[in-house]
Amino acid sequence: MTVQSLRLRLLLIGPLRLVLGGCWLVAARVAGASGGASLIAFAAGAFGVAFLAANDPRARLRGSGAKPERLPAGAHLAPAWMHAAHAAFPSTVGVSVLAGIALAVRPELAALLAGVLAGLGLVALLVAYRTDERLYLDARRRRVFRK
Repeated sequence: MTVQSLRLRLLLIGPLRLVLGGCWLVAARVAGASGGASLIAFAAGAFGVAFLAANDPRARLRGSGAKPERLPAGAHLAPAWMHAAHAAFPSTVGVSVLAGIALAVRPELAALLAGVLAGLGLVALLVAYRTDERLYLDARRRRVFRK
């Protein structure tokens, strides 16, 4: 069985989302979005997603589930690239695809989506700070284990 560290997943995907958000913001500016409009859209996307993620009532319901099982002795830790790749699907990749499409039509919308990515990255880093480093995920079976 191959497992991934929940904390490492968050620590890897957070900066990746922040960098992608910055890249999409720059691309939106190059594509013709005005400075003020693109920055306002970026900030609205980032703060909106961060606020919604931090105040999601479903998170309280998820926390009441079963306790993590003990990590099996034969479990292997996945490489770091696999942690980031699995954490990027579908949210990071999906928002990036939408930002790419929006770039051709409405660069301001691409800036908003860049902010969404940055907000997701910020939330990932904040959640990583609170995540127990002994928690591991079997991504195939969506089961959580404790070391």
